[in-house]
Amino acid sequence: MDKLARRLLGWCILLISAGVYGASPLPERLDISQISNTDGAYQILHDLSASITIETLLSHPDQSLWQDMQGDVSRGVLTHPVWMRFRLSNSDPNQTRYILEHTDPGPYRIDLYIVDSQGVLVSEQHYHRESPYWERPFPNPGPVFSVEVDTGQEYVMYARIQATFGGLFSQFAVWTPNDFVRHETRETLLYGGAYTAFILFSFLSLLVFLAIRERTFLSYSALTFTSCMLLMNLDAHWAVLFQSGGAPVGNATFWGGIYYFAALTFARDYLKLDQVLPLVGKIYLSLMAFGPVIIVLGILGYAEAAGVFMMLTGPILLTIPFLALYLCVVKKRQVKLFTLAWFIYGTAVLIQFGLRQVGLIEHQPLTIYTGVLGGVIEMCLLAVSMGFKILDIKQQRDKAREAYVTQLESFSEQLERQVKEKTWELEVARAQAEKEARTDSLTRLYNRRAFEELAGNKFSSVTRHRKMLATILVDIDKFKQVNDKLGHKGGDLVLKAVAEALQSLVRESDVLARIGGEEFAILAETDDLNGAFQFCERLRRAVAELEIEVDKEKLKTSISLGCYCCYAPQDISLMLNKADTAMYRSKQLGRNKTTLWQPEKRQSGI
Repeated sequence: MDKLARRLLGWCILLISAGVYGASPLPERLDISQISNTDGAYQILHDLSASITIETLLSHPDQSLWQDMQGDVSRGVLTHPVWMRFRLSNSDPNQTRYILEHTDPGPYRIDLYIVDSQGVLVSEQHYHRESPYWERPFPNPGPVFSVEVDTGQEYVMYARIQATFGGLFSQFAVWTPNDFVRHETRETLLYGGAYTAFILFSFLSLLVFLAIRERTFLSYSALTFTSCMLLMNLDAHWAVLFQSGGAPVGNATFWGGIYYFAALTFARDYLKLDQVLPLVGKIYLSLMAFGPVIIVLGILGYAEAAGVFMMLTGPILLTIPFLALYLCVVKKRQVKLFTLAWFIYGTAVLIQFGLRQVGLIEHQPLTIYTGVLGGVIEMCLLAVSMGFKILDIKQQRDKAREAYVTQLESFSEQLERQVKEKTWELEVARAQAEKEARTDSLTRLYNRRAFEELAGNKFSSVTRHRKMLATILVDIDKFKQVNDKLGHKGGDLVLKAVAEALQSLVRESDVLARIGGEEFAILAETDDLNGAFQFCERLRRAVAELEIEVDKEKLKTSISLGCYCCYAPQDISLMLNKADTAMYRSKQLGRNKTTLWQPEKRQSGI
């Protein structure tokens, strides 16, 4: 009954809107192959009663409170859902699959509906922040959707966007699958570097605390660790690393409360407020009670109330840099780095989680990442500041206990050795991360980045040995059907099996990489065209003979190959394009074939 009542209320709203405001035409059509986001033309509808459904919108497509919009994507801090619609067409005959990424990771839920030009609902996809990865439209921390837009076809996209707390945004970025992978790689490196820095600072500070028992280092360790955990939850990366079943909103509020508590604790310890400004120290101590309140509300499931408390505590944290500035200027305390660090971080947080949320600052990549960048800069400055604090502590203890000078020097050497050891560990971790960045996580082959880097070495080798270089492009036939029938698990098993079959035949001197979803590339030395062709045929037969077991079902697959050979290596992109042309010819000839690239006129006669 409640669902029926809400639906009837939605109908009433639309009918009243139609009578008062009249019809609202659809927004201007956007060519998905020519845009990078949906800011060009879209419409917004505020669902104040949270009762409007896609059925009511399709029954009255142009009779509603739709507002024409361009650019400005922040709707402010809202508690009700917002509907968004935009029209898409596609003028690129070679690219029909695109990725729509909601550019803010904060929404609690997004429902995307795809409607054709006749007003018929074609498909729908649903993103829920707390849903498992395998139930999402696209396996990604944030809201990402995969859509097919055929050439000449026009669709109207309806998106119902709902946030639990914080700002609500209405912008979708448009990517081709390859560009999206590159974008995600860059973003992963950014956040991975930030998380590594936070954890490293926290660990080193904990070591220092255990060594010298100065409580400031313990509170700094807690601050850096909780900063990392809060950032992971706000940007939905927590579920990727620790909770594949989803990213509960309560996690963000839980760590938000702990971060608030840790920040005030660190400020009190570092600035020694109980000694310098006792009244302010007591005020900060009482304000720290907001932290447990936020934690309890998050645990009990009152996410919206916890979000309100988190927004109210933001201005309290912004008082820290001004208090430090007062101590620096008036009290002549040596807290310049601390003051600078908190001003930078406070400004970054104000931009990303304050001004951007309410639309006072433009929503763009720079403002989306200011929080993490500001946090890293702050932690670096605080780390330097803590280094100076170590020197201050050493000087104080030297003056107070001259008899322990030798012991303090020994400790300093020990600490320096520990720092060198941890620096070496960081270098090892960096080398490992660099290796992982050049390796495809599924097949453990080289990825496209490594393939292009190794191409230069291969060029030098064939030139030196006066050999012919074969550039081979391999594509798994009808791979999309495998994914559609068996899901991503089956598709992954097929990819692994094909990769192993290819790797078993390539030589150590050859370069084998996975450069796309179901595409592999090989650089191999050969004596002549016939040798290259025979090598490709061995690869093709090896894959054709595979029997891949997926859920107790035997699966056969095949590959199509295109090969381009040359004595004088050219630009790697050009060579891949020619191999791709030959591979496409193999597809045209019925798949499970090998085609050698030839000039256009001759090739067309094959």
